[in-house]
Amino acid sequence: MRYLIVALAACSAGAPGPGIAVDRAMAHVDALAGEIGPRVGDTDPARAAAAYIAREVPGIERFDVGGVDLPDIAVLGYSWRPGRHVDTTDPDLLARFGPPGRELVITAHYDTVPGSPGAVDNAAAVAVLIELARVWREHPPAQPVLLVFSANEEIGLVGAEALAERHGDEVAFAIALDLIGGSGPLVLNGASTLIRAPELRWIADAADRAGVVVRAPLPHRVVSRWWPQIERADHGAFTRRGIRAVHFYNRGQDGDWIDLAYHSPADVPSRVHRDALDETGRLLRALAESPPPEPGGDDGFWLPLAANTIVPRWLLVAVDVALAAVALAGLALFARSRPRRGRGAGFFAALVCYAAAVAATIAVERAFAGDHPAPWLHDPLRAELAEALVLAGATGLLGRLVARRWPWKGERRFLAVAIVLPLVLGAFWLAVGAAELAWIWLVPAALAAVAPRLGRAAPLALVASVLPAALVLLPAQLREAAWNGFLPVSLPLAAWLALFLASPLGVAVWWSRRTASGPLGTLVLALGCGLAVAAGLGLLATDRPACTAQQFQHLHLACELPGTWR
Repeated sequence: MRYLIVALAACSAGAPGPGIAVDRAMAHVDALAGEIGPRVGDTDPARAAAAYIAREVPGIERFDVGGVDLPDIAVLGYSWRPGRHVDTTDPDLLARFGPPGRELVITAHYDTVPGSPGAVDNAAAVAVLIELARVWREHPPAQPVLLVFSANEEIGLVGAEALAERHGDEVAFAIALDLIGGSGPLVLNGASTLIRAPELRWIADAADRAGVVVRAPLPHRVVSRWWPQIERADHGAFTRRGIRAVHFYNRGQDGDWIDLAYHSPADVPSRVHRDALDETGRLLRALAESPPPEPGGDDGFWLPLAANTIVPRWLLVAVDVALAAVALAGLALFARSRPRRGRGAGFFAALVCYAAAVAATIAVERAFAGDHPAPWLHDPLRAELAEALVLAGATGLLGRLVARRWPWKGERRFLAVAIVLPLVLGAFWLAVGAAELAWIWLVPAALAAVAPRLGRAAPLALVASVLPAALVLLPAQLREAAWNGFLPVSLPLAAWLALFLASPLGVAVWWSRRTASGPLGTLVLALGCGLAVAAGLGLLATDRPACTAQQFQHLHLACELPGTWR
């Protein structure tokens, strides 16, 4: 997938720029993660790693971290990290290049969690910085650059907190390298509201000069804007003090958007990809060619598909508002138009049928799950397909049963639901400052609102109504959200499907009632719904989760890695 994304964007990315000696960088990874191994803070291996860095970067400065008061971090009243005092004997190691002045700071922590060799987290980033130091010692950058090998990141960004507290006035911009070296795309993370259009263009222009495609996932951008205080890489220490900072990392490994070896014994040098180190080195060299812009300016939006392309954020907000206006106007005209005769109770009966089908699907999910809290996380696509078939088929069967008493009339109200539901959700995201997400719901709301005037093209509204489910319930995204703690595994998958399939089912019912096909069509629909339920049950019955409940509860998704469970 990573190579496909890069290939699609190659036409708008520049030719590869100068980078680092990748062979030497890989040798540093082997030395740190392979020979020294786990480097827990304030232990002999951590001191050995610091000594190794000092040997490889002549003239490096020692910054004594000492005692650090870590602030309490809370989100919506929940304590994300309790405040505490930490003392460490491990130093930050600093290397300065270029002319004097306010510096571009680039950090990479050299410690690990207990038991993990820490190749991707974070020997690969340390290796990139060592080789950048070698390059800039011979060819100094045009702007002041400070390379920081930070201490004790894993227990609360300790080294970065100390540096930001005592050195923050001298920092123009900070970049944290963490989880570099995976096979996933290079991603810009941690872009808080301090990072506006000029900063994004500075990064995008450097990426073009380096011949690198950088991605800025929409959910990451929203979380970074809402809760910059929860950032878990070194840039968070700077952002919390009002200093502009971002985080670069490779999003995932082995086709996933997560790295299952994270914080585990499986994070070994063989998991580090040479081309990922090369891309990171080229990007950082390009960023050092020109100073970051002065703070201020309009806000920006990093387009999700075009390579390294920034547009004003007000344009995104304007598109969202226009879509909402189309949906509202279409809904108003739709409400004033003359309804067909015989409204009937079909709409209200349909709501009951849908609720009953949702309850039945949740019951089926739990019955097949056994004691595993979320077996569907191991193969989300299969589970989504199976439960969607059960949900849609059960809704159809119950509907046909109820229709014998209450005919399916009032199809306009089904379309109204298909408009109102995504419109409300899209307006909510827009109101809370997540314009990056609002359009995902406002596009289907607007198309559903104009569906009666699309003629033969009306099925486009049905296609658009699936957009939120296709993007939000993307299997890799579900696994990433659960892995990062943003998706509670206790909530049934069927509940998410119920929310995202309500609008498509509303459009489908509206369209089918407009083109009613008589008794034969009704029979075919009933048979199709029955087959859908049977197929869904068959998929669930034959699914074999990659891990047992005990393994999942102990290791979460990391239990899928061979050899991690003993």
